[in-house]
Amino acid sequence: MNDSPQGSKGRRSPKKRGDARQRLLEAGIEAFARFGPDEVGIRRLAAAAGVNSAALSYYFGGKQQYYRAVLRYLMRWVGQSIRQAAMTARAGLAASPDACHARQLLRIFMREVVQTVLANPQAEAVAAIIWRELLRPSSGFDIVYEQMIRPVHEIITELVAAAMGVTSDDREAVLLAHSLWGQVAIFRLGFHVLRRRLKIRGRQLSNEWVEAITSTVDLVVDRLLSSPPETRR
Repeated sequence: MNDSPQGSKGRRSPKKRGDARQRLLEAGIEAFARFGPDEVGIRRLAAAAGVNSAALSYYFGGKQQYYRAVLRYLMRWVGQSIRQAAMTARAGLAASPDACHARQLLRIFMREVVQTVLANPQAEAVAAIIWRELLRPSSGFDIVYEQMIRPVHEIITELVAAAMGVTSDDREAVLLAHSLWGQVAIFRLGFHVLRRRLKIRGRQLSNEWVEAITSTVDLVVDRLLSSPPETRR
């Protein structure tokens, strides 16, 4: 079967065109996670998807546009449950903004984030791409920031601020929120360190390990927000 956008008898059917585009999106996740947008060529990307090189330009217009499309696809897919959890937390906070309820909402939200970041099948690829964008921002940084980082950071800040009884632009609230965001990030980005230290077999965490890490982050949330302000500083 000809995998090019144009077959010998004209354009391929919409279904076939969609299949090729989907294969390119899925192949791009692993390729960009391993090599980054600057280190992987069009031929390698096309070969991974089982299409010819012309297909990439046909569907996306070029490698940079393709990279951005892969990022949007990945952020939408992996971040869906986190964005839903953020909406639920924000609605809960609007209904009852007292400090105790805010702390409980924060713990629930952080649990959802940890579970998603550690247990999602594409979590390692997401972590690699985000880490690269944080260290060396590319044209795709705005997609990563707007669709994954900012929504999480903002709701954590709102919940922390409510638990502290301050506004969400309070400097200490933002710093504490950043610290909690970092707790989740380090467990994903530093997974192989943890795997070596705890002699965890395989490249995936078991449900038992995910639950243990979730409980650890929950403990950090509780201690950070229960300690006096002078201790936090």
